[in-house]
Amino acid sequence: MMKSTTRIKALLFACISALHVNVIQSFIVPSPFKASKWSLAATEKKRSDVQIFDNVFSSKACDMIHELAVEHYERTNDGSSTFIRPPYNTRPLTPIEHAIDSVLTCLNDENQIVEYWSRSEYMNIDTHADIDEALLENEDLIKCPEMGHVLYLQVEKGLRGPTTVFPNVGKGWSENNSTTKEMVIVPAVQGRILRFPGSAMHAVPKPADRWTMNREEEKILRSNEDNDCTSDEYNECANDEYNDDEEEYFDEDDFDDFDDYEEFDEDVDVDRSVLLFNTWKAPGPIAVTGDIAVGALPEGIELSQADIDAYLKSQEEILFSQWEEDYGVDGEYVRSNAIHDWNSIDIQTIEENVDTEKCTLNISLMGLEKRRLYPKKYVEVETISKEQVKDAFNQESIPSSIEIIEKS
Repeated sequence: MMKSTTRIKALLFACISALHVNVIQSFIVPSPFKASKWSLAATEKKRSDVQIFDNVFSSKACDMIHELAVEHYERTNDGSSTFIRPPYNTRPLTPIEHAIDSVLTCLNDENQIVEYWSRSEYMNIDTHADIDEALLENEDLIKCPEMGHVLYLQVEKGLRGPTTVFPNVGKGWSENNSTTKEMVIVPAVQGRILRFPGSAMHAVPKPADRWTMNREEEKILRSNEDNDCTSDEYNECANDEYNDDEEEYFDEDDFDDFDDYEEFDEDVDVDRSVLLFNTWKAPGPIAVTGDIAVGALPEGIELSQADIDAYLKSQEEILFSQWEEDYGVDGEYVRSNAIHDWNSIDIQTIEENVDTEKCTLNISLMGLEKRRLYPKKYVEVETISKEQVKDAFNQESIPSSIEIIEKS
């Protein structure tokens, strides 16, 4: 598989290097999506806001999707792409897009536009909602996807790297006026799918129980993390003195994981690899285009339609034939398991132990105030005992729900 993966990269970049065009994929979305008969409509669901399923993909399929995700990151400008789901797509789907579509079909998701990206490194991601980044930058407007998803592809043995979701906190922290909120902690398990409302704030704390630290401890940890980075630009921002009220505070996600895949060695063990994808209503996020491998061509000078057609034909003949050999027709080998093989995972509610003292969590928020919709970079909340919280964050596989109360 590794040799053929290298051939795919060589073929793809050979095609791209010969052409420099500026073609933006347009999304013309017709009538509502027709749901598959293989849906969750007949499956009993205990809650509709946060859903967790295990055994969605086999371990072999997860490993192949991980390889595809790394390849995809390497050939895109910012690591993210969009596609229109069948039967309304005008361009063929890549194997990784077939994998995503197979999940959404089983989930009976009727949205047609999908945005996706990946991470192959366990890193701290502060609390945020996924948004149309360009729309916020250009018009100061916040627009969120319909549904968000995390597919856990590889998880190092013994690693605790959960995703934390706040299902009733949408867009920004202050959007929910209630001081009482729910925090759902979902451990990373290979082959697991996490699905939640697209506007819900979520995070990946590292270490898992990071928010149990006091502010001074977390500040020291963040400074050490900043100094570990080798990028001059990163360090220039990171070495600025942290100020809770300072708008120019450095944020891990602001540099878009520039070094996640730089000089990636396929033989190196990966601690935590995830594929993330959102479904959107039309027209989807602006400034995010399709994968260059299927005709959303890289930036450069304009070419004639004949040259563009020749490029697309070369892609179909060279790249897709190799993908078909490695991943099957229409990504057959990387599609999800049949839905009757999925395991729906209950979320365990952790009740307060009246005999123990409550603890304070310092939840860090991502981005500037116009994104986080909260005046400070941290939110202090009160919840169950520190021992209970640490246990929830360090669970191997059992998801949990904890009530938190914002401190005034």
